[in-house]
Amino acid sequence: MKKIKNFFLSLKDKFKNLFKKKEKTVKTNVINDQNLKLKFKGNKMPKVIVNTKFSLKKASIFMVPIAIAVIGITVGILTTPKDTVKVNVVLEDEKTSYRVFLISDDNMVVPVSIAQDEKMTKDEEIVDRFNLIKDDKQYENGKIRGYIPTDTKLKDIALNEGILTLDLTAEFANLSPKNIRRTVEALTYTFLDIEGIDGLKLCVEGENINQVAGNYLIPDVLDKTIGINKPVSALSDQINTEEVVMIYNKTINNNNFYIPMSIDAEKGTTKVDTIYNAIDLRPSLYTGLKKVKEYSYLDLTASPKYEEKTVSLDITKDGMVDEVTISKDLYELMALTFDYCNLDYKVNLTFEGEDYQVDGIIDESDYKVSSFVYNEVQL
Repeated sequence: MKKIKNFFLSLKDKFKNLFKKKEKTVKTNVINDQNLKLKFKGNKMPKVIVNTKFSLKKASIFMVPIAIAVIGITVGILTTPKDTVKVNVVLEDEKTSYRVFLISDDNMVVPVSIAQDEKMTKDEEIVDRFNLIKDDKQYENGKIRGYIPTDTKLKDIALNEGILTLDLTAEFANLSPKNIRRTVEALTYTFLDIEGIDGLKLCVEGENINQVAGNYLIPDVLDKTIGINKPVSALSDQINTEEVVMIYNKTINNNNFYIPMSIDAEKGTTKVDTIYNAIDLRPSLYTGLKKVKEYSYLDLTASPKYEEKTVSLDITKDGMVDEVTISKDLYELMALTFDYCNLDYKVNLTFEGEDYQVDGIIDESDYKVSSFVYNEVQL
């Protein structure tokens, strides 16, 4: 009986120590009375593994009364000496996917998704993205590359009311003037892809700049109005046209990529109508872009229906996976198109005016475009 009593008392101390509110730590070992002193920021929960000198075989004899022991722990004697407890605290890194915008070898802006360890602060995420777009980074066998001069460093990061200010070292002046327009677009979209950032300001050695790569003028605050892969012969100054961003397919290194492009289309009553007008437009042959077939699944004869913050778009039978399920590829394509066009609407797809479940998406109201991982590449 004494052996059983000691076992229960030791269990009490182990559970008591485990359930104490601990600060999160990096990987470490704790023996006897040593305290966990290493701290870190963030919301990741460490995994706690407890090893004791009691073997599983011996402990299994007492599995039935364990529930009683747990209750007794809360009211038991608090002065019993502790047995040796070894605690391994392991912080398991969670992976996330960053979307950064790079340049292809034929000078087009290409959004890519790159898996990275999830960071605990927005500043760390910004540094990660900055390093991923340096000109020593190449992807898809060199077909896609970064553009920031390798030696450029971030001196300071400031975020105020949605405007991100990056203070760069003098090496940024070595930015290549080749296809500088696409470089500025890619740089802007890389950081505006981060939630809560609506504009980008650039500084060099603490001084605001309004031109890069020699004499290419940029506004004080860069935002998505600069467009992306925008043709030089854009028609946005012509009457009855409106700029929207459409998604196209492009083959790079034998892989299929989604490529966004700002184009001018006949202006509709609403911007969604303009998107509909843009669907039939074909990109120039020199771009190597092709129309995304899923756009053809929309029923362009049916007008979009608006309800608060949702737009319902009717589709043809080709957009149905089966009799009761809508194509996820079509849903994500339209959500991505709305996001590039800065349309603050949720997409709702219907067939013959009726709602159906989207394949693979349980709750459309919780869907975020940021969760859509496309154009995956590896370092």
